[in-house]
Amino acid sequence: MAIVVNPAHAWFNEARYGLFIHWGPYAVLGRGEQVLNREWLDQNEYADMACAWNPQHYNPEEWMEVAVRGGMKYAILTTRHHDGYCLWDTKTTDYSSMCQAPKRDFIMPYVKACRKSSLKVGLYYSFMDFRLPAWTRGPAKDPEGFAEAKLCATN
Repeated sequence: MAIVVNPAHAWFNEARYGLFIHWGPYAVLGRGEQVLNREWLDQNEYADMACAWNPQHYNPEEWMEVAVRGGMKYAILTTRHHDGYCLWDTKTTDYSSMCQAPKRDFIMPYVKACRKSSLKVGLYYSFMDFRLPAWTRGPAKDPEGFAEAKLCATN
């Protein structure tokens, strides 16, 4: 069987080297983006920490300068990871950087910095949300909850 490559994706194979940035409230804890689920943290305590998160030294232009010096051709930023916290002004939840302590959109400055540096822009969005118990229980243990979580993730 031959592998068919979409010509629109050829740049990715040619780029070969890029930056994938996992960044959000979980960075405060310094133990990775999966800390909420992996360490079974209390959801309410984590949400309080996430809503108080207010990075003062966010500088995507500096990030992109470093990426270019390192020979990278693209950058990908998590816009929403499995903790469900959104880094832009979304109308679907107030669990976002616009509604909580930062009161700012982190995605647009990142996109502008990528473009200014001639890096391809990548955005990562996780449908999974650790705040919904069905995601961790799975469809076998919570079929109704899992169906609802899937519906939320696809609408």
